[in-house]
Amino acid sequence: MIRTLLTTLTFLSAALLAAQDQWPLEIPTEKGLLTIYQPQPESYEGNHMSARAAVQWKGNEPGAEPIFGAIWGEGTLEVDRDSRMATLSMLNVTDARFPSLTDPERLAEVKAFLSAEIPKHVAPFSIDRLIASLDDGKAEDANYSTAPPNILYRDRPSVLVLIDGDPIWEAMEDSGYERVVNSPFLIARKGKSNTLYLGSQSLWYTATDVKGLWTLTDKAPQDLQKLLAQAEEGQAVEKPETPPEVVVSTKPAELLQTEGKPELKTVEGLGILYVANSPNDILMDINGQAYYVLLSGRWYSAKSLEAGDWSYVSSEKLPADFAQIPEGSDKDVVLASVAGTQAAREAVLDAQIPQTAKVDRNTKLEVQYDGQPKFAAIDGSEVEYAENSSVTVLRIKGKYYAVDNGVWFDAPAATGPWTVSTSSPKEVKDLPADAPVYNVKYVEVYDSTPDVVYVGYTPGYLGTYIYGPTVIYGTGYYYRPWYGSVYYPRPCTWGFNMHYNPWTGWSMGFTFNYGWFHFSTWGGGYGCCGGWWGPPVYRPPYHPPYHGGYYGHRPGVGGGNTINIDNSTNINVGGRNNIYRDRQGVTPSRPAAADRLPGKETRPTDRPGQRPETKPATRPATKPNNVYTDREGNVYRRDKDNWQQYDVDGKWRDAGKAPATGGRDVQRPETRPADRPTERPSTRPAERPQPRPTSPPVQQLERQHNDRSRGQQRVNSYQQYQTRPQSRPQTRPQSRPTPSRAPSGGRATPTRRGR
Repeated sequence: MIRTLLTTLTFLSAALLAAQDQWPLEIPTEKGLLTIYQPQPESYEGNHMSARAAVQWKGNEPGAEPIFGAIWGEGTLEVDRDSRMATLSMLNVTDARFPSLTDPERLAEVKAFLSAEIPKHVAPFSIDRLIASLDDGKAEDANYSTAPPNILYRDRPSVLVLIDGDPIWEAMEDSGYERVVNSPFLIARKGKSNTLYLGSQSLWYTATDVKGLWTLTDKAPQDLQKLLAQAEEGQAVEKPETPPEVVVSTKPAELLQTEGKPELKTVEGLGILYVANSPNDILMDINGQAYYVLLSGRWYSAKSLEAGDWSYVSSEKLPADFAQIPEGSDKDVVLASVAGTQAAREAVLDAQIPQTAKVDRNTKLEVQYDGQPKFAAIDGSEVEYAENSSVTVLRIKGKYYAVDNGVWFDAPAATGPWTVSTSSPKEVKDLPADAPVYNVKYVEVYDSTPDVVYVGYTPGYLGTYIYGPTVIYGTGYYYRPWYGSVYYPRPCTWGFNMHYNPWTGWSMGFTFNYGWFHFSTWGGGYGCCGGWWGPPVYRPPYHPPYHGGYYGHRPGVGGGNTINIDNSTNINVGGRNNIYRDRQGVTPSRPAAADRLPGKETRPTDRPGQRPETKPATRPATKPNNVYTDREGNVYRRDKDNWQQYDVDGKWRDAGKAPATGGRDVQRPETRPADRPTERPSTRPAERPQPRPTSPPVQQLERQHNDRSRGQQRVNSYQQYQTRPQSRPQTRPQSRPTPSRAPSGGRATPTRRGR
């Protein structure tokens, strides 16, 4: 039977798999059916994953019985975080075990053939399945800041207008106006006039002092309105029913607001209240009679909203009821920031999965400096960084490196010429969190050929950091910007009401601009506010008020979808987080749209990174996804509430009953039990008899079963999230062309001072 399996695997090149992200995968051949059950990851590092999987073969011969076995493999994944899909681009089957197969030569043939054939047929699959099945992620040892910003409160619609320090006025070319260059908002005046204007297409305000009282006006100068209209041509913006109050801050700040006095509602069955009439995440502990607010993934507590005496609270020291907030409830949005929850564990794992791409080695980079290159040392590091550069430029032991939108370059001098790097400097791994260029440690080079370099970045490059058992946004440190003839902002943590979304990462909250103020196309030294969140081209998504829960969605509840307020120069580039898109010389990993739809299938080409060809689908898998293998290659299946083990004689025997309570203990220690080694030998003797454990590992199997179920739940939740109705209409078109960029494709032309 094994010999028949080996000879008929050659027919797999004509077999097609349904790309519906369903397991098990069935590969029909002319001689039988090969079934691969959902892989069980053993490790994931960079773009490399090792996993094992249970497999089944059933020949077409009359009376043929299915046989089961296990395979191990090490593969390369191409990941598109926007679609949350991964594509297996390469696989090396390092081991295969079937009870009847003991011939080492036959075993080697099976492994070689599976290595070649499986990547051709495995469709793109959801990374949410991968996240749910991985072991706990690696903790970071960075010293992030938890000092609270200036937390402000208003009980009426308000908008926080940020200025990066004292206002710096700069002439607007050929207009007669000056504007505040160190703010993402349009704050302008005529010449040196004391009359100031703050504007968008829907509302204009005026004041005589930037930090003073701003009042609504319908008499903003027509030429200034025309300048804004020309810069944002074709982008109609609805006027709000209630114009917001303008709150200006020149220091790191966050704005809390309610629509009237706080309305407190209970979280059923718990000693927690939440403020229902606020777009912020504000909770109250009934027992302690204290408010808790979640800002950029950090918790702060105070006895009242108005007092402003906020202090940091570790996610591990929150009231116990916070971890019991039900998934699917209105406030499950905070669970990723509560230690010990499944959502928090998954957020930490998600932060370690990269966005991948391949880079043409002929890709060029031009680095602009404001004058001669000026380097500053980083305390406790061998790295120096260029303060006055349009991109991140580092000098390490006399060598020069640059990171331009997720791609490493190197050069013999600060002025170039720059070439694509085939490795990243090891010194960046030791960068301290208070360094302005800290985020580049999350950009990786995985491999290279004479033509391309395979690269990727984890969400840390965009500001997502692991802090103990949860994730946070931003390092918490204030970085001094560069201002000479050009203004270059630095990554910031505060001011944009950043909240975590398990499907899109960090998003700007509603109170950032209250829905009607938008970034001016003049904003920031990169031409459109680049640098405030790290890579100059990156804009976090914007989300309106969210209701109904991120996990286990309740159908028919509105709100939650990303609204792309501006497709290019405003808040987000294309409404996505993949900064490799539209980058000259870079091919991002991205499954075709059809690959993610039921009823379609894909056949990846032999060229890694190339979009797969779409084919008609074959029949979907018909078997339950209930077969597993342990680290030793023993095969088990879950039959209702009972576990069975596949024996050497081809029969299933009882292995124990599933416990009444099971699943993953998200607070378990980092160390693994003695019977679960961290590393498995890459090869094992094929003739070794199958072990019969004296104590069936039912608890471990049950955990794997629950992980698999959780993965399916995450896939379902993401799909429901994607199809939920928007809570307010989209006000800006998505077809607007992207702004002009430098030849590298990653930067807009900097704003120059008018002098």
